[in-house]
Amino acid sequence: MSEPTTGIQAAVDRLPIADGRTTWRHVIRIFGARRWLVALTTFTLLCVAVTGLAIPALLGVIVDVVSAKGGSQALLNSLGLLFIAAMATGILTGISQVLLAKMGQSGLAQLREEVFESAMELPQERLERAGSGDLISRVSRDVDATNEAIGGILPTFISALFTIALTLLGLGVLDWRFAAVTLLCVPIHALALRSFLRRSGPIYRAMRVAEAERGQHLLEATSGADTIRALGTEKHHVSAVASSSRGAIGLMLKAVVVSSRFYGWLNMAELLGMAAILSTGFFLVRADAVTIGAATAAALFFHRLFGPIGALLANVDELQKAGAGLARLVGLIDSDREQQAPGPDAVSGTAPGVVVRGLSAGYRDSPAVITDFELSIAPGELVALVGSSGAGKTTLARVLAGNLDPSAGTVLLDASAAPKLGHSTLLVSQEVHVFSGTIAENLLLAAPASTTEELTRAILEAEAHWVLALPEGLDTVVGHGALHLTGEQTQHLALVRALLNKAGMVVLDEATAEAGSASAALMERVAMRITRGRTGVVVAHRLSQAAQADRILVMEDGRIVEQGSHAELLASAGTYATLWEAWSARG
Repeated sequence: MSEPTTGIQAAVDRLPIADGRTTWRHVIRIFGARRWLVALTTFTLLCVAVTGLAIPALLGVIVDVVSAKGGSQALLNSLGLLFIAAMATGILTGISQVLLAKMGQSGLAQLREEVFESAMELPQERLERAGSGDLISRVSRDVDATNEAIGGILPTFISALFTIALTLLGLGVLDWRFAAVTLLCVPIHALALRSFLRRSGPIYRAMRVAEAERGQHLLEATSGADTIRALGTEKHHVSAVASSSRGAIGLMLKAVVVSSRFYGWLNMAELLGMAAILSTGFFLVRADAVTIGAATAAALFFHRLFGPIGALLANVDELQKAGAGLARLVGLIDSDREQQAPGPDAVSGTAPGVVVRGLSAGYRDSPAVITDFELSIAPGELVALVGSSGAGKTTLARVLAGNLDPSAGTVLLDASAAPKLGHSTLLVSQEVHVFSGTIAENLLLAAPASTTEELTRAILEAEAHWVLALPEGLDTVVGHGALHLTGEQTQHLALVRALLNKAGMVVLDEATAEAGSASAALMERVAMRITRGRTGVVVAHRLSQAAQADRILVMEDGRIVEQGSHAELLASAGTYATLWEAWSARG
């Protein structure tokens, strides 16, 4: 299945990256839901800029009072106003920081949740093709960069914009010529910024990709360290990590060079601007066009611009980094939303009919396991998949569960295209996980709204009495550093989760494989209860499971070679009958 192209720029294997328009659309959506908080925060930042600019203006007034030998009362009045302006600036700055934190962190929290949800919804095979390093770099470095931008850079950026605009207005009020000479710096700033953006943008995007590749090489090397040592390929992997690191470092050095040139031009603009303001003030004072205090205020105003202009232009650098990270996060969210819409039964929970047409599927660069596959499953029908290892059973099951993207063909639920099978299909495999937390929290993953009574009822239905027999019952903490569950107990909990989940279709991929001989019958009973009232597909670990299905599909080399009920296949004396005879002989 090809990557979505609308609003997304994707490489062949990497997860997609959103374009600028798509990224802005998501930013507006997130903060548009907080419009009143955004408006209040913006107004507070504007007030901070106004009170901050009152300080140099009042200093100019004080200079005029002193030079004119005004009375002490006038001086005290000016000093009092200066104190009030300084206090107001401090208080409003504190309030604005609180509002910004509330606005930014709530928006970032929503973004994090959407990224995590989208990552969990993507088919496992898609993540494997992209490499875990790509995903990890997005949910770590890219989230951190976005967090830094929202928490620290964006407030400074907005404050700088207000301060610059109001300072230019203040200079114009003092004398239009002050504002005019200040604008002489704009061409230098504009050319420096234009050159910086043109050179730095591609470098930062390439840096993100290089960092992801370096992370992927490190993960592969560390996770397979024992195998690497056994094969004696340490030098190859060290070389791969070193090569990717050199690439990332080389891009970082290029970014430093571009950034240094940029700051050099900013310093040049400040020098020329201050010289122009002082010269203009000198001639205007000599011509009695302005007072010494006004010229002093103008110089202080311009000096006050150093920080905001530097912050504004310098933060473009950080915002570019954050923008590159944000585009990668939005690309992950948008790919999930565009590529995978909920199936028609995702809300109703009713058992859907399934039609598979021209399906081909495989893994990464390997040949397709199943090709041009056709299948129809009636609503509420239980189908068992039987065959030797490599026949394509698990591949078909993963496609139906939404965990594997087919390379061709369609899967229809209730005659409607449903690429987002994961919303309407529940997969229970032999690869299950217990998360650190209580048993209740582990069960609530399948049905977050369940009550304690509903959890207990599901446990009893699954005959998992051992859970209630634990000292803390549902409140027993399991996982790392707590109670260790056996593989059989972990699988049993997975079956309880499946009972709680209300998906209309269930796929059991050797879901009872961990069961020992003593509990095999129990696990199979529970597995069959899970399929009641749903459309079910069972990859049969034991033929006793297949015998209970409405229809059995015998697969070889990615195709169906026999199908029918248990009795029909035994009567036909074909492949299934031979398998059943061998199974029965083993007792």
